[in-house]
Amino acid sequence: MIIFIYGDDTYRSTQKLEELKAKFNREVDSTNMNLITLDGAKLKFEEFNKQVKASAFLARKRMVIIKNLISENKSKEIQKEIVNLLDKELKGEDDNIIIFWEGISAPGSKTKDALWKRLEKEKFAQTFFFLKPMEINSWITKEVDKRGGKIDRDAINLLGALVGNDLWQMSNEITKLMNFAQGKIITNSDVENLVKAKFDENIFNLIDALGSKNKKLALKLISDQFELETHPLELLASLIWQFKILLLIKDLQIEKPRITHTEAAKILGTHPFAVQKSMGRVKNFSFEQLKAIYNQLLQMDYKIKTSAVKPRLLFDLLIAQI
Repeated sequence: MIIFIYGDDTYRSTQKLEELKAKFNREVDSTNMNLITLDGAKLKFEEFNKQVKASAFLARKRMVIIKNLISENKSKEIQKEIVNLLDKELKGEDDNIIIFWEGISAPGSKTKDALWKRLEKEKFAQTFFFLKPMEINSWITKEVDKRGGKIDRDAINLLGALVGNDLWQMSNEITKLMNFAQGKIITNSDVENLVKAKFDENIFNLIDALGSKNKKLALKLISDQFELETHPLELLASLIWQFKILLLIKDLQIEKPRITHTEAAKILGTHPFAVQKSMGRVKNFSFEQLKAIYNQLLQMDYKIKTSAVKPRLLFDLLIAQI
């Protein structure tokens, strides 16, 4: 049996992998003697071949897990050899359980397409993309309930906005909030006081807050970064870059309404993934709004570098004027 688990959301894909391991321990072998994990980055074909064909010890079968072979192994031949082995020798249900786990949603180069495409066709292939905003809120609700806690709607919305789709951090924040609440309902105030947005996610959340004119959330996100001692010019430089991309994309969309993120990325000379994320946000702004915000950010950069004005005040004024 061949199983392919992959996707950028490594939290949920790791949970799935742990579920399969637990099931194997319950139903096949409780000793863990037949459960093998291989480092795909360093794996040689000879070792792969030996492990997947080995007989189980005092059990019906073995479970062999191979992590990040496609994304991290530099060998060009091993994947061709594995495809050949899968097609010719490892087809039966009675074979050992082989799990390929990848922490990405797509292969990084054409040389890796063969094994990836072969595994995608498997009956037990499952992908874990990053959750969308509404899906994140639903995940929070279910996760808190699963852990025996309670959380109100406003707190869910704020927690989702602050943390985004990093479910590793989200899980840690939920644990912290539940420990603080001690059986009581987790409130919006609890989230405001205990949860700090990460820098990278903060930038995108801040753009979303500005686009939806959510001044309260925008002020909270700025406050978090100052409390984390993020340098004002680092925060400002990221915002300038992001709004420049948004402005350029908006301009392209005016000229070519049906332009795809791949086409836009090629024209702008920017990574397609970054353009794709930005295209989802650009619809929240008019061209004039983007131009005004971008110019204001440039003025902020000049004032911070040439005057004694407090950077925090300039950020607060930016938010006040949206």
